[in-house]
Amino acid sequence: MLEIKIPEFTAKLRHNDGAHIFYLSEEKEAYIKNALVFILDGIRNEDYVLMIENPRLTPLICQQLEQLVTEEELKTVRFANNFEFYWRQGDFLPESIIQYFKNTLKAASLEGRSFRTWGHIEWGNQGDFEEKILTYDNNANKFVTENKFIAVCAYDSPRVSEQLQTQLRARHNYLMEDDRINVIPVSW
Repeated sequence: MLEIKIPEFTAKLRHNDGAHIFYLSEEKEAYIKNALVFILDGIRNEDYVLMIENPRLTPLICQQLEQLVTEEELKTVRFANNFEFYWRQGDFLPESIIQYFKNTLKAASLEGRSFRTWGHIEWGNQGDFEEKILTYDNNANKFVTENKFIAVCAYDSPRVSEQLQTQLRARHNYLMEDDRINVIPVSW
């Protein structure tokens, strides 16, 4: 069960160079449960947790989270609407997104806390969008490695082409699915 694996996994990552995790989800309930475990593990470790989530799923996650944590603990988790976050300037601009992460990481550092983020990446029917995702992901990978934090990039499996899945696997250290986490072997 990922309920046990996520905390064990993140405990190891805290002593390494962080992690850039590609989450390919098939089922909404498993996705919500994994998001909750990720958040709860962050709260237990006193991390700054940034959840960039779909506005349809955020209330479902928050409703369950409110039953599991105190009001004070809930204040350590920040939620952002994923469409507003990723499309802040009217377009998916990788540089703008990374700058926001830098500012948020700086705030967490000033508080003396580790940082972790979960970003649910979604898009409409745009032809050149996959290239923007890959550019963003490449920049994010560098940023995660340099700053040694845990970042989950979550995608709905049916929306991600096989070609994009292959390219995203090459840009992440780990592959998370609804029921497992695996190291992605480096392919040189």
